[in-house]
Amino acid sequence: MIYKFGVFLALVSILFLLAKTSQAAEFKSGLIEGKLRACPGSPNCVNSETSMIEPIKLSNTEPKLAWSLLQQIITEQGGKIQSKSADYLSATFTTPVFGFTDDVQARLDLASKVIHLRSASRVGYYDFGANKRRLQSIIKAINLRLYNHRKEITRK
Repeated sequence: MIYKFGVFLALVSILFLLAKTSQAAEFKSGLIEGKLRACPGSPNCVNSETSMIEPIKLSNTEPKLAWSLLQQIITEQGGKIQSKSADYLSATFTTPVFGFTDDVQARLDLASKVIHLRSASRVGYYDFGANKRRLQSIIKAINLRLYNHRKEITRK
């Protein structure tokens, strides 16, 4: 019984390692016609531009402040920013156990006064809600900081 479990564990480990080595070639960053890439049909991707999750609403917030805070929060939560511009950023998060890479993208939409977000796994089909929880955590953190910033301004 222990032998069969060992063989099974070895096969699973090999599959994960093979998937991990191929994942870098699969991701394409950037915008398509000014919008974040649509999610595929798999449940391991979340995108605020397709109403899967609410975007970050800026309302009366200075967009540059919110954009800067977003970058800080991504870094604080373990992300590594790969590229950024005035209205787009791409970051990666690595899962703790197997080291898979998940991609997070953001687009600052000044016309709608929102920041759209997308988070997707590079490999696999299910992510057990990890990408949605990641975006919810980012949104919660930035909303809290923006709220505290507005509160400080009104005190002065």
